[in-house]
Amino acid sequence: MTKPFFNICMDVPMNNYAPIVLFVYNRPNHTERTVNALLDNYLASESDLFIFSDAAKSSESMENVKLVRDLIKNIKGFKSVTIIEREVNFGLIKSISEGVTDIINRYKKIIVLEDDLITHKQFLQYMNETLKLYENNSNVYEITGYSHINKTSKIVENQSYFLKITSTWGWATWANRWEIFSNGLEGIEDLNANRKLKYLFNYNNSYNYYKMLNDMKTGKAKSWGIVWYWNIFKKNGLTLYPVETLVDQIGFDGTGQNAKNYLVASSRIKSEAYEFVFPTVVEENSKCRNQIIKILRMRKLLLILKVIGHTLRINRK
Repeated sequence: MTKPFFNICMDVPMNNYAPIVLFVYNRPNHTERTVNALLDNYLASESDLFIFSDAAKSSESMENVKLVRDLIKNIKGFKSVTIIEREVNFGLIKSISEGVTDIINRYKKIIVLEDDLITHKQFLQYMNETLKLYENNSNVYEITGYSHINKTSKIVENQSYFLKITSTWGWATWANRWEIFSNGLEGIEDLNANRKLKYLFNYNNSYNYYKMLNDMKTGKAKSWGIVWYWNIFKKNGLTLYPVETLVDQIGFDGTGQNAKNYLVASSRIKSEAYEFVFPTVVEENSKCRNQIIKILRMRKLLLILKVIGHTLRINRK
């Protein structure tokens, strides 16, 4: 087994690793892959795992929910495994908000995963080291394991980078940052009155995050992630990204509750060991911001072309 050539957690006390919280529902195959990858992490045996299992929303989901629960009851290899089985269906927003709040209030920090995320072997190391490193920097609100770009782009070389946009595909935070989530949609009217603010919230109009937020307000959509982003945005907060993605999203296959095929890169996680370098200047990396904007706009264009092509094929029939 290849060891990481730089143990980035050497300064984190073994009894002080952040708890891992995993949210599962009705996808046994995805859950198994997620858990197996997590077990392959170097710090798995030193980490406490909390699993929140939501109850079935309908009779159609009951069998798969049972399969998931049978699966998670047999998990071994972590320091401890605690399973919380919901007796009624919470839905993703309530599951995440209440589950994260419960654990983070007890442990003051947290690493969060959902049941469709494959992690690199050094994911837990990266999270624990950065949780310690930026704990007292109030401008840093989130650590994420996902990255749209990599060092081959020659934008960031070998260094992690900060952006003013969140990613909830394998993330971590602290209790005193998470508390702003309870503000919900407060202040959304400011976006209607301020075009520049809306432009910035939409990340230079690279994606319509405002629509997602407004759809939450009107009840057309359910996304806890956009609420988290909105409240960090209002604080001008930062998210730390790795130079190479440590997370693959495998849920965009039609099985997810809220999944859509937008803005998703193909599987890019690598097996190699990384030597992480963290920024000492805590501010948004302008080069990375510009690169992300280009990537998001290109993916949006490709999605539009895909939809047009699909429509044309239907019309030909």
